[in-house]
Amino acid sequence: MTTALISAGELGAWRRIRHYAVPARMIRAATEARLTGDWRAACAAAAVDVDAGADFGPFEDDLRHFAPDLLRWHLPRNPGRGDTTIAPRLLTVLVRGDGRALCVELPRLGFGSQWLRLVVLDEDDVKDDDRYHGLHEVTERRYLWDAREAPELLARTSPGFRDSPVLALQDADRQVEAWNAGGIALDEAPEFEDDDWRMRYFRRALATFDLDPAVVLAAARDRGMDTVRLRVGWYNEIHVTGILGGDRPRGEWVPNDREDSDGLLDADTLRRPIDVHLVRLGLLPPERLHPLVLAAFDPSATWRPFEPPAGAPVRVRCGDASGPAWHDVRMADGKFTVPHSDEERQREETMRALGGATHGCFAAERAWRHRGERLPRELEEQRRDLMLRAQHGDLAGVTALLDAGIDPHARDLHGRTLLHLLSCLGGDLGLLDRLLAAGLDLDDRDNRGYSVLHNAVRAGGSPELVRALLAAGADPDTEDFVGDTLADDVERLREHDLAFLIA
Repeated sequence: MTTALISAGELGAWRRIRHYAVPARMIRAATEARLTGDWRAACAAAAVDVDAGADFGPFEDDLRHFAPDLLRWHLPRNPGRGDTTIAPRLLTVLVRGDGRALCVELPRLGFGSQWLRLVVLDEDDVKDDDRYHGLHEVTERRYLWDAREAPELLARTSPGFRDSPVLALQDADRQVEAWNAGGIALDEAPEFEDDDWRMRYFRRALATFDLDPAVVLAAARDRGMDTVRLRVGWYNEIHVTGILGGDRPRGEWVPNDREDSDGLLDADTLRRPIDVHLVRLGLLPPERLHPLVLAAFDPSATWRPFEPPAGAPVRVRCGDASGPAWHDVRMADGKFTVPHSDEERQREETMRALGGATHGCFAAERAWRHRGERLPRELEEQRRDLMLRAQHGDLAGVTALLDAGIDPHARDLHGRTLLHLLSCLGGDLGLLDRLLAAGLDLDDRDNRGYSVLHNAVRAGGSPELVRALLAAGADPDTEDFVGDTLADDVERLREHDLAFLIA
């Protein structure tokens, strides 16, 4: 089954997000803390720092029901390029009241640490603080973070999605027909005959307009609005009128007015959750959803979280003096184990040094440590599993794989090693010592030319981690690919606790 609403590539990325971005260990620990009434421990379990200087008193009742792991599950992401990380530099507003707002700061960098930060801000700071690229408002969508309201998820966004004729039309890229079937008499979509690019852009924006018209009407009626506006892409809007009257509401297309917000409904707040599509398209069993989300889909179902399969030997097509053969390649004690003698290994290394190609088992071993070289599919899945666990802070999972003997010299899609991802793993100093002992290089650079130390500073690494890297021999005078120094990063990113690097 396919859908015009979301590309196959994005659906695949979302499936990986659901497997790795909120580890089962995190959900269990955060849930246990929340159920005992300790919201601070729940935040710690879900990788959410709590601002030590904030006054959370006015929001104590909200915090008693705050499920930080559920919020993490629903946070916005940009999977268009296959990335699984949280959209950066946004401020998520949970609750507003008496001139104050309970907020969660999202990560500073999309590819960096996925730790969040719980803060209380004045309303003026929420509007004017230039540290954030935008607001992610969830004050009217408590089902995204409040455990009590989580069961309302489907009722508020996608009622009856399993047998919806509207959704079937949208799957087939017949949006105007879908809106008419959903109770809104929508005019035919506009044409831009003199602007081919604008026409293609509009068609894509319309095809991916993932809203149920019934949800739009319900939201407008809840607000007592007889007329609402919905932006479709950058250039066009749908104006829906007659919502509160007895006749059928009507929708017409008008040019987008970016300066006027009167009557505007934020389409992003009404979109169907991605889990609806993953479940209905058979890409994710409901039992793999976050347990509070699963309760909205099927209250009687039992949560069975994703558990990656254990690493197993991989069959690799190889060759020797007798001709082609298939060999079992496995990892033990942090190294590849291949059925070849030391003499054969030396011969391959000599051929490589002379500019020749590496073959078979030795090529697989080399490809594990170097992006861009072909790696057998099963080994690629094992490497992706290791690096996604690291990216999303699953320290226990990474440690378990290392204990099982996996080679720690892997690289992710961005060319980063586990050393580059230490800030994502909470800056664990024991893991740092372990990786250095295994031979990982502090001077290694990722695809963007950033060193391990640069990544620690830019991606939210702690002062303790930065000092430990310096003590281990990381170069404090390192520059990135445009010539910026660590001191430049500290000043630009306002990392006051790393001011010792400026000296």
